[in-house]
Amino acid sequence: MNKITKIVFAVSAAFCLTLSTGCSKETPFMGNTAEASLEENDIFAVIKIKDYEEEITVKLFPQVAPQAVKKFIETANLGFYDNRTLHRVVKDKLIQGGSLSGTGYDGDVSDKEYFGTETNRYMNHYYGAVCMAKNTKGNYRQFYIVNSSEPVNIDEIAAELKADLDNEEIVNGLLPDDKKYYQDYYTKLNTIPAEVKERYQQVGGIYEYDGEDTVFGQVVDGWNTLKAINEVETAFGNDSDDTSGIASKPISDIVIESVEIIRITPAETTTEEKTRATRATRESTAPETTTVPETQNIVETQETDQTLDTTETPVPSDTAA
Repeated sequence: MNKITKIVFAVSAAFCLTLSTGCSKETPFMGNTAEASLEENDIFAVIKIKDYEEEITVKLFPQVAPQAVKKFIETANLGFYDNRTLHRVVKDKLIQGGSLSGTGYDGDVSDKEYFGTETNRYMNHYYGAVCMAKNTKGNYRQFYIVNSSEPVNIDEIAAELKADLDNEEIVNGLLPDDKKYYQDYYTKLNTIPAEVKERYQQVGGIYEYDGEDTVFGQVVDGWNTLKAINEVETAFGNDSDDTSGIASKPISDIVIESVEIIRITPAETTTEEKTRATRATRESTAPETTTVPETQNIVETQETDQTLDTTETPVPSDTAA
């Protein structure tokens, strides 16, 4: 992990998290539409892939996806992801892992263990977005990372669709349901915020997934590993893709060695540092700057009854639980 001090962090019933958005009060929260970086109080995950030198660092966003982040942290702290495979690699699209058997199967899971999708305007499927992989029951513990870096011009796509809808020959050949689908899709494209369109054009991604799946994190480091995994050789073997003619199962296993959860905590100034700073202020109009550590240790726990407290963090009103 580049230039980041590792501090193991676990969430437990005895320790509820209070998180900031990582932005000042003057800066509106923009989720992963803004350039993601690690700030004080941020929680992030370090995903180590066996035989890949560069670890994948992911900033987590409990402000807008509390259920997904809570589940991901719980699962990582229990060591479930360790030695599981990234069983699905769709070139120039996504990589997926967290399956019990390495085939996309969750195992014998009670329906009540699944949770709903959390979508909002602030978190989108840009390149490097980390998302919950859901099935017909909902979300559980599988996740995928968007691995599509081709810039996307949404306005251009909307213009091409509008031209088709204005073409009577094309429209007359559509069934009523198909015509409505394309008209609704055109409307959706035109309601995408300008800053989201700009971000897709800058970094790429899969805009079609927005509003469908939960985006709960964003890669901030480890791009070389994502690029390398994108190029691995794949074959058929994943039922969900086989039916679509997509070979997405890596021929050689890609193993998640570990997922470590970390929180960057504000460092406390010691009494000696405070005294020194006060003396400097009195003696000079330009007091010396006190340097404090960027991070501090948090005691690691192994409790499984874990909670996530975001009551001090404003949640955008259009977040869907």
